Amino acid sequence: MKPIAEKQQHFLKNKKILEKEIVVARLKKTDDVVEIGAGDGRLTRLISPLVKSVTSYETDAGLKEILENLKLKNVKFLFKNALLESWAGSNKIVSNIPYSLSEPVIMKAIKDGVKELTLIVGEKFAKLLKEKETKIGIISNLYFEIKFVEKISKDEFEPAPRVDSFLIHMKRKKPTEIELVLQSILEKESKTKNAIIKTLQHYGKTKNEARRMIDEMGLDKNNLEKSVKSLSVKVIERLKKGLGEI
Repeated sequence: MKPIAEKQQHFLKNKKILEKEIVVARLKKTDDVVEIGAGDGRLTRLISPLVKSVTSYETDAGLKEILENLKLKNVKFLFKNALLESWAGSNKIVSNIPYSLSEPVIMKAIKDGVKELTLIVGEKFAKLLKEKETKIGIISNLYFEIKFVEKISKDEFEPAPRVDSFLIHMKRKKPTEIELVLQSILEKESKTKNAIIKTLQHYGKTKNEARRMIDEMGLDKNNLEKSVKSLSVKVIERLKKGLGEI
């Protein structure tokens, strides 16, 4: 997905949609919530009374006075880049995020152990998640059950963005054994071959057994020498199939 060029924010003006977003998020008094892109606080005000705490990020310093004047006791406004901060300890994300941050937000949520995400994203990005034929689609569906709740017209925002949006809900799923192994491999920061060997050793295989399994998967040697982070959709699918066959 191409990042949207405009730097100005697009505020959701339909309060009924904001309220539906809150219902979809299933907020509880025990929740520690991350919000990315507080804007003028119209969503923050709805989240705050329902949860234990909110850490709300906003990069537009021009909104600082507006947000701090809300005086929400359980909300901490941080005027920082949310992607550079730790979300560990927060169990939910509820946000109307900038469209260009959709993929980085999901990948960081996986890494930081966030259990549920309720997001409004661009319609094109929602389609990538539905198709499951893109890298972000494969990885997202590996970790989450994804519900596509409602399409939102661009006219519901002020000012209107270029594209329509989608309200989605993502909840960590109980993975199968094969999915757990694949998750472990994809989370490694090393060469693919080393990541596979280390993961299979963790699951009780010897190094020689792991090497034999890699040979049986028929993975290209060049791909095995690449970083896990650079693996293509095709290679990830072959790896998943190979794990299932062994």
